[in-house]
Amino acid sequence: MNFNSVLILGSGQIGKEVARRLLEKEPDLMVIHNLRKEETDTCVENFEKIFKNTKFVKSYGDTFMPYNLNKVYDMKEKLKHQDELINFFYSNLDEEVLKKSTVYQLVAKYNPDIIVDAMNSGTVLGSHFNPDEIKREVVNDSVAKDVYVTHLLNDYTQKAVNFVLSVKLAMEEFKVKKFIKVSTTGLGGMSMNMPYTHGDTPKSSLSYALMGKISASGTLHHLLWRLASDVDLDVSLIIPSTYVGYDSAKFEPIETDIGLIKKFEDFEDKKLTVGEKLSYASGNEKDEYLEFPVVRAGENHVYSLYELNALTAIGQMEAITKEEVADAVIEDLFGKRRRNMLYEMDKASLGPTYAGCAMAEKSKNEIKELMDKHNVTSIATGNLGATSAKDLYEIYLIKCVCETVDKLRNCNSDVIHKAICEYLNENPELVVEMVSLGLPVVKENKEIYIGKYSLYPSVKDDLTVTEEKLEHWINTAWVDVRIGAVDKWRNFIINAYEDAKKFSEYKTFKLNRNISAIKDDYDVGEILAYYFNMKESGRKRLDV
Repeated sequence: MNFNSVLILGSGQIGKEVARRLLEKEPDLMVIHNLRKEETDTCVENFEKIFKNTKFVKSYGDTFMPYNLNKVYDMKEKLKHQDELINFFYSNLDEEVLKKSTVYQLVAKYNPDIIVDAMNSGTVLGSHFNPDEIKREVVNDSVAKDVYVTHLLNDYTQKAVNFVLSVKLAMEEFKVKKFIKVSTTGLGGMSMNMPYTHGDTPKSSLSYALMGKISASGTLHHLLWRLASDVDLDVSLIIPSTYVGYDSAKFEPIETDIGLIKKFEDFEDKKLTVGEKLSYASGNEKDEYLEFPVVRAGENHVYSLYELNALTAIGQMEAITKEEVADAVIEDLFGKRRRNMLYEMDKASLGPTYAGCAMAEKSKNEIKELMDKHNVTSIATGNLGATSAKDLYEIYLIKCVCETVDKLRNCNSDVIHKAICEYLNENPELVVEMVSLGLPVVKENKEIYIGKYSLYPSVKDDLTVTEEKLEHWINTAWVDVRIGAVDKWRNFIINAYEDAKKFSEYKTFKLNRNISAIKDDYDVGEILAYYFNMKESGRKRLDV
């Protein structure tokens, strides 16, 4: 395909790599558009140093908003323009309305031959999906006009419809040769039994973050599918169905969906009373950020070593490199359609690769080097969800006092439980780490270590302690060091070791779990991955 101008929507890891490949063809013009100005500035400034024969245009703003309001990010500010926005999203989407869209205006202004959409649209569109919030407002009779408008403006369906119809109109009017979307499954290739999340709390088998992302992605994909099938336009959809890419391992402050985490050392040791409301510690955060080695990945998330181990383990998401995704995009642009999901919705998704495995190992080794350098560990950030973080800390504590399966066999749960309690007393910095992340630590007799907040329950929830709610909180998001939890993990680790040993003796390989990774000196992340796989909460394989 011959082209002279390109519009890149989203220059994250994948968008940047696709742009780099296209720049090697020396187009006359490349427009790079991101949500935020600093993302565009950094990307363009780096490219301008290397590619001297292409003119770059910097652009930024919310692509799903009308062009004249696409730099209005805050909902309070959006509500000041609510009449205009409601009309944009919810009126009859005729040409007059669609021509106000950001994508139409960008195409009209720069007339690109190719549009590469590498935005994480599923996350952008579905991130505000929160039925709990709607229910609370209805139950509390707080449904004012602004509340209604907020929910309308957060709804992904109208945004997706508006976007795709705007793409259609722009492609038709300005003779755009190609629109290619790099998107997501929402689950990294896993199924509806996915046990961890995008940092929020699971409500059933999936969290709202994932349900919103899947729903928004599905709506967008189906609209693009119909656009490609029903209209004479060249539209493609590339979907990696695994963990993508690697940025860099760094020793840095931990950032989650609530922002940078500060240390909270004034945690309280208290006993809970059924019937009273859960109360948090009243002390002050230190003016010091919680930091340890992490790898920075997609969606501006960071992951710890053990989260990365669990995430990329065989049978879980596994991994692919951003370069391989870019390869698929370039192939499609130049005529090879084998990875276009709009032609083969089932067969074309990109799965895990050998290179992705090597990339994951490189990230892990870099984190380990930083752990040694700073004399710290890297257990969990919470960005795989509170439940996975809780599980990783529970397994880690068992590993601290019984570092091999052989020692686990020779210690009963009571002995391990006592050793863990002593370990926590001797290592209060680990308690600081957990409560700072919003993970209360549960001991026997309803005694807990608790910090300034918890990942779950939310401060907006009913915090009255009942036996039922307490167990739900513990099972969902609190680090449980009671004998029952210790017994559960002790038995599982031993059983996992025996399971892996059995298949190893059979001289066979289980496609849905990494039997070679379960050794006497067990790894915390691999154990959690094995746990998910044995519960069939992982990638579907034929030999399950």
